[in-house]
Amino acid sequence: MSSRIRDPKEIKKQMEKEMVPVEEMSQCLATSIYETSKTNPFLGSVLQCLTISYSHQLPTAGILFNTDAKRWDMLVNPYFFCKKLSAKERKAVLIHELSHITHKHPLRVPFMKISARKRMLMNIAADMAINQYIPDIPKGCNQCPPIGQPTPCPNELCPGRCIDVKDYFDQDPKTGTKTQWPLNQTMEAYYDRLIKRFDDPDKDDKGDGNSGGGTETGDLPQTIDEHMWDGAGEEKEMLDATEELVKRAMVKARLSYDDLPGHVKDLLEEIKTRRNELNYKALILLAMKKHANGHNRKGTWTRKNKRLGFKAPGTKVGDLPKLELHLDTSGSISTEELNEFLEIVDQFLKVGARKCNLAFFHTEHYGRQQYKMGTKIDKSMIQSGGTDLTKTLEDIFKRKGDLSIIITDGCYGDVPVESWMRPGQQFPQVLWIISKGGTEDHPLKRLGDTVKCPDGSTSKRR
Repeated sequence: MSSRIRDPKEIKKQMEKEMVPVEEMSQCLATSIYETSKTNPFLGSVLQCLTISYSHQLPTAGILFNTDAKRWDMLVNPYFFCKKLSAKERKAVLIHELSHITHKHPLRVPFMKISARKRMLMNIAADMAINQYIPDIPKGCNQCPPIGQPTPCPNELCPGRCIDVKDYFDQDPKTGTKTQWPLNQTMEAYYDRLIKRFDDPDKDDKGDGNSGGGTETGDLPQTIDEHMWDGAGEEKEMLDATEELVKRAMVKARLSYDDLPGHVKDLLEEIKTRRNELNYKALILLAMKKHANGHNRKGTWTRKNKRLGFKAPGTKVGDLPKLELHLDTSGSISTEELNEFLEIVDQFLKVGARKCNLAFFHTEHYGRQQYKMGTKIDKSMIQSGGTDLTKTLEDIFKRKGDLSIIITDGCYGDVPVESWMRPGQQFPQVLWIISKGGTEDHPLKRLGDTVKCPDGSTSKRR
């Protein structure tokens, strides 16, 4: 299932074959937008605000993020749209492409750290999640190959078969009973099922849509459209462009927020939440850079001076900042959230020491180890219990690192650290990272800056 985006040579080859009169192209698109507006005024307004272009760059259709104009564009192959699709199917394809945006697929898939093959499976799952809600989506023709086979239909005028979750089922190996995959699930839920179905490289494809896959992507079913999302742009730019598109459509359709479809309200809430999360990560990095002094170069006679040889000392990298991480494992913070925080730490370490020290705490302070970039925490590494920072702060006071970062929920008692210090002595620098659902008003905020993680979105996903 490699990309079907054509190179310039292929485009030139296909242009004459796929040529459609301008009047017909204009009429097909205008009629489809009009029909969409009659049944769904909001989506019709979005289509009117979207830049839709006919293109031979791809054989069917697709949504892409225009990095130059910082906007979403839709590309439609003229022969596919005008000659292969019926009037109802044209409307369905336009709604399909918009549904990817309104259900946040381009805002989730490109930023998942998964292999190319798994990304293809996620694209299939995205189509499964939305197609079941779209009437008149193309179903192929009577010459189409069996469900699950990636071979194309020999009928030149066949628009293709859209991915339909109703075509997928599980079969009991003992009784042979077939159970259809459930409807109304999220993209991620269908992805989990597809991983089990197609991602086993040791199984051979039987061509029935129910076998395993190979290490390549050619054994996977084809999506009817092209998902041109990966590496398209910065996440913040994509969030801003999506919000702007929705707001322009609201103005055009004269709709208030309360008039919007439920999944579009979810989209706006998700954008707001994700923007807060990105700001939160930036705040953490800024705070870390502010408190952990950067390393400088220092003189040494063991190195040759580039200009004066051994008549003057050379230079080497100076002492790196000592960074200490302390993670709350009392049970209020999930391992997923702790690992999300470590990904932020990795961004800091990329330009610094590449490693730091990591420890865990609940009522005890334990598990101190050297942390290296990319390390993940699993449940076998941590203990749980109540929360008491006394021993953690004693360790910080003893080691006196350049910066100690404590990720916690903020729910614990005070610790009289002032009684440990001599007159005029200061406690080592501490940066508090308060987890989702935690409290910024914690009793030890006097010891350093506090950054609160946004609580996250409760919106539904498809």
